Amino acid sequence: MWINRDFQRYFSSISALPLKILKGPRQVGKTSLLAQLPGYTTIFFDDLSLRQLAQDDPKTFFDQLRGPLILDEASLAPNIFSELKRRVDAQRRSPDQIEKIDIWITGSNQTLLQRNVQESLAGRASYFDLNTLAIHEIKNWSLQNGLLRGGWPELQIDSNLNHVRYLNDLVSTFIEKDIVAAAGIEKREAFGRSLGLIAGRVGQLVGFSDIATNVGVDTTTVQSWISLLAQNGLLRIVPAYSSNINQRLIKTPKIYFEDVALASRLQGWNEILPLMASPSFGHLIENMAFSEVSKFFTNRGLRPEIFFIRSKEKIEIDLLIQLPNQKFIAAEIKTKAQDWSNEQIKLADSLKINIVERWILTPQAENLNFKNTRTISFQNIWQELDRVFS
Repeated sequence: MWINRDFQRYFSSISALPLKILKGPRQVGKTSLLAQLPGYTTIFFDDLSLRQLAQDDPKTFFDQLRGPLILDEASLAPNIFSELKRRVDAQRRSPDQIEKIDIWITGSNQTLLQRNVQESLAGRASYFDLNTLAIHEIKNWSLQNGLLRGGWPELQIDSNLNHVRYLNDLVSTFIEKDIVAAAGIEKREAFGRSLGLIAGRVGQLVGFSDIATNVGVDTTTVQSWISLLAQNGLLRIVPAYSSNINQRLIKTPKIYFEDVALASRLQGWNEILPLMASPSFGHLIENMAFSEVSKFFTNRGLRPEIFFIRSKEKIEIDLLIQLPNQKFIAAEIKTKAQDWSNEQIKLADSLKINIVERWILTPQAENLNFKNTRTISFQNIWQELDRVFS
């Protein structure tokens, strides 16, 4: 089993927490990952009869259970959350008299899960994010594999699975049904059309008003939909860097999907050769590299602090990765290795921040050396981040 082995390393340091919430989209391996923890009993709330018992009498339901628990898709049984709150508070008041609580809670629909947690478990639970496999975790990874099948564990384990059908089903059930219903979105057709437009803008400045005009809603609605997708672990909103935090909030951001294959599918790509010949290819490559960097942080329980840089003259640097102690890595993403331009170097120097390294990220690193620049393949991004982190 090679599902998110990097994430597994951090379980030992967080096992003492009473309530732990593992978030992530459907089919990323949350249940499979937790199933590897010894000594836990898993409660599957997609079982209707079990869910009804928990809903009708959550106190009696938990009284009948012993030992560490995994509550899978707990948001399907919202009545349990007030009972969990009561038990956590009781343990805090009498830690020596109450049986120790050791519970993992999973949830794919973050809209529902957040609603229940905020109402009952605020300040009583710790959050951890899980997304699809990182590139270096995938055996026999290839560019075609990455763009069309991404890091979805089932697509990587079973090469016979049709990736188009699999991702179409994910979109229709998880995004267009579950998330839409939980958020109470009424303009479902407009929301569905906006997904493709959002995916078509990965790696670019996001024109919220342009998307809104195309689907027939207002700009605020589009912004709320994008925030909803980000809340559910499907995409990430990346701000332009500014030393003034307030300025970051008002500048136009970029958007990347947490798994590039979902962006490829929403753009309509079925085969690799037409994709590679299209104008979208470079942006999807950029999305792939961003996802790899993002997962490095989330699999360590850290919030990714990643920005892009764009000058008034429209000179850009793709990624500015913030490390501890206010250090930064500035990275350019290219389909083939090439050095930074003089304009980009000047832009990085003008920031007056501690950029410790300059990187060129490419799908397959070539044996090229540039002055003061490291060329790194996508498969080695985690190794290089580990090096800088240590």
